[in-house]
Amino acid sequence: MEGLLGTDYMQRIKEHGFIEVKNREGTASYPVTEESSMEHLSTNMHEACLQIDKECRVFTVHGSHGDIVNLEDAVEFDKIIPNLKLHIIEGANHGYIYHLEDLASVVVGIIKEVSGAEQGPTQ
Repeated sequence: MEGLLGTDYMQRIKEHGFIEVKNREGTASYPVTEESSMEHLSTNMHEACLQIDKECRVFTVHGSHGDIVNLEDAVEFDKIIPNLKLHIIEGANHGYIYHLEDLASVVVGIIKEVSGAEQGPTQ
């Protein structure tokens, strides 16, 4: 967390009630509160993954140069979640800034795949 929010992030949260975190490009921001940071730190992701219904389809797109969530974490989730489909976009970071077309193509592809499967065979 300190790598993303700074070493004094908790002190700043306590002083102001929250901190506003911006992405590296400065194009998006979100508030971080003490409660949300504690929840994030205390979440056992392995246990959380095991709570996902085995019939639930999960699709994850991850950049090979992700700077927020480690690629290794995505690979581990792929091992834990039985119905997970992982797609890695080579060279992309967390925001896919230079890979938006790749991201769009992958997402549209999975939507088509899923909607075709739900409709069943055509006659």
